[in-house]
Amino acid sequence: MADQNEFVSLTEATVRKSGQIILRDITFALRAGECWAVTGNVGSGKTTLLEAIAGKTPVPPGSVVRHQLLPFVSFKEESYQFSYSGYFYQQRYQATLNDDALTLREFLAIGDSHEADELLARLDLLPILERSFLKLSNGQTRKARIAKSLKQRPSGLLIDNPFVGLDPNARQDLAVWFNSLVEHGLTLMLVVEEDHIPACVTHVLKMEAGKICWAGPKADFRVTEVDRAMLPAPPKLQTPAPAIDFDEAFRLVNVTVRYGEQLILNKINWTVRAGERWALIGQNGAGKSVLLSLLYGDHPQAYANEIYIFGHRRGRPGESIWDVKRRIGFLSPELHLYFPQHLTARQVSLTGLTDTLNVPVRISPQHEADVQALLEYFGLLALSARMFGTLSAGEQRLILLVRALLKNSPLLLLDEPFQVLDATKAELARRLLDDLPEKTVLFITHDQNELPASVDRLYRLTPNS
Repeated sequence: MADQNEFVSLTEATVRKSGQIILRDITFALRAGECWAVTGNVGSGKTTLLEAIAGKTPVPPGSVVRHQLLPFVSFKEESYQFSYSGYFYQQRYQATLNDDALTLREFLAIGDSHEADELLARLDLLPILERSFLKLSNGQTRKARIAKSLKQRPSGLLIDNPFVGLDPNARQDLAVWFNSLVEHGLTLMLVVEEDHIPACVTHVLKMEAGKICWAGPKADFRVTEVDRAMLPAPPKLQTPAPAIDFDEAFRLVNVTVRYGEQLILNKINWTVRAGERWALIGQNGAGKSVLLSLLYGDHPQAYANEIYIFGHRRGRPGESIWDVKRRIGFLSPELHLYFPQHLTARQVSLTGLTDTLNVPVRISPQHEADVQALLEYFGLLALSARMFGTLSAGEQRLILLVRALLKNSPLLLLDEPFQVLDATKAELARRLLDDLPEKTVLFITHDQNELPASVDRLYRLTPNS
């Protein structure tokens, strides 16, 4: 007799993607009133498990029983409602090229009602309803997708990494809200970091290499500590680092950015000298990613502001954007969203040598050695020939980190580089960054605990600051 409280059950389910086995012999049941945290290392199958439960990924006949179809909130950003594939990366910063793009209000398809306003206010989305969806910050986009699912009043919800990209206050507010929703009967299943499990969680499921290695009540779960003594030593890059021929990596003088009447950055003054390592922090929507796009040259208002890069005014005669980009290693959540899915992991890594989304025609022996060493260091060598789009979000983020490091450039602009990484992979990345000599680093994060030890300076950005 079927369990009346059972939403979905999987029995010995094996799931493949692009010919690769992602889940093996999964047996699991989700019941009404439960709140599960799904944890595990990068590439362990966490997101695919939620996709299988939601019916987004095919499961062999006979191994799944669904009594209810549950909404799945993903942040891979491909859906019929909105897809980044119709836009190019820099377009999110243009004032005129995306007039036909959805606004947040249109994306949410939400009307005027007290209930709707309460939902949007809880997620701090009311002030930005008329903003283009393209121009939302990483954290604002996540909150918008959660709001879109919750306004349908589902009895259960599956959410992939709901807290990633949110500032500490937003994380706390969302955790409290989830707790209230669970108390009122909502069944939840969340992919989260095992050391950041929210109070609303009743059960924990841990994945390892596509299998469930532990499942049970939260009270019985123990966080796995990183065995630092067993971690490999960071590789030494063979590609020669260019000479440091500048005293200032960048200098911003009264930098201001507006979208129409909306003020994003207001008279920012900031100098970063050669060899300094800075953390840039601030709440969602404070303009952190916009600031990085100015430095990297992707934002058109970079040329309307007084910005000096490597000691020279941005846009000086005879200097192209590529002259600047070739000396910068860059990674951001926004770049991640727009990256072509058909390239292999190795090809994506190598695009760092062109500063574009294109693979270089010729590769030096030093770059060949470095891409091999970096992929091996992060445990990604076996994935080299896999298409980027078939990798997990964490594996993709690591590949993009390899891409940013491959040139051995003097300046690294890293926007939430450890997003969706497990504790071991984040520790490997920290050690590698700390071990790179003579680098100037700007590291955006919402969690100062994840900063490499060598990042010893802090710049706090506030909205309209």
